Formats: sequence, structure tokens, C-alpha cells
Amino acid sequence: MTTEQEQPKGESGDEPYLESSGGVVYRLRAGRVQVALVQTQRGAWVLPKGAVERGEAPDSAAIREVLEETGIKSDVQEDLGEIRYEVRPDLWTGFVPKIVHQYLLLAKGGSIRPDPAEHVEARWVSVEDALRLLHHANERTVMVRAEESLRRLVPDGMTA
Repeated sequence: MTTEQEQPKGESGDEPYLESSGGVVYRLRAGRVQVALVQTQRGAWVLPKGAVERGEAPDSAAIREVLEETGIKSDVQEDLGEIRYEVRPDLWTGFVPKIVHQYLLLAKGGSIRPDPAEHVEARWVSVEDALRLLHHANERTVMVRAEESLRRLVPDGMTA
């Protein structure tokens, strides 16, 4: 989500862009894989993510943002690539490119809850439900990538 602290980046001469990081957080519950989703104040279900701070590595930002947005402590397991799109940070700025680094993260602790400043709900769902609930097509693509990785990493947790 674009926040007040998210500032356009870019090398001198490069086009400015916004940079976020987050991804697919998963856990095993009763032998089944579940993933964490958050619901925006506008009702859209999305993957947890947020701004990469100046000097912060994208994978570290993903861990921090997942904790801030869901209350879940996690570790990065795999890089799921990037998604790119354009956002309008405010009413006075034109559209700016945004890069979102996506990771597969294993939940290590904490209790799921939304960040009330940004989200109304956070919940664990099956991968199948996540594919159905995710609002943005590019995040559904990331979930498909995660599903492929999860079938390799925890095959017993991905069976029906």
C-alpha cells in the first residue's frame, strides 16, 4: 500500500519509482498449508507488503512489513520475483512506477491480526481460497508461483 513514508527512489537520471516488499506467508496447520491475507479498508484481499526503507534490503523489508501488517514473525524461504505497476501516490502527482519484491515466507510465531491503520482484517486461508480471494491479478500470479514452490517444499501439506 502506498504510504506517506514511501518516497520515489531512483538513481540520478533514472525515472523515479516506488519500492515495496512483502509476499506469501505460510504455515502448516493440521497438516495443511495456510497463507496469510489482509483485507484493505476498501474491502480488497491482498498480500501483506509495504515500503522498503532507505538502505534496507528488500528481503529484510518483507520480514518487517509482514510483522507490521499481520503480527506474524517470519523468515524468507524463496524469492518469488517482482510485480510492477503504476500508482498515483496522491492527487497532485502523476502516476509513478512501483516495484514490489515478493517472497515466500515461513511463519515462525506471533498471532495474526490486522494493522488497524491499514487493514480491517487478517486471516489464514488455504492456497485455493487465497487464489479465489486475492483482488489483484498480479498477486494471484505470485500466489501461483508460491503454490509451485510449496508443492516442492511441503508436498504433504498441499494435498487435498
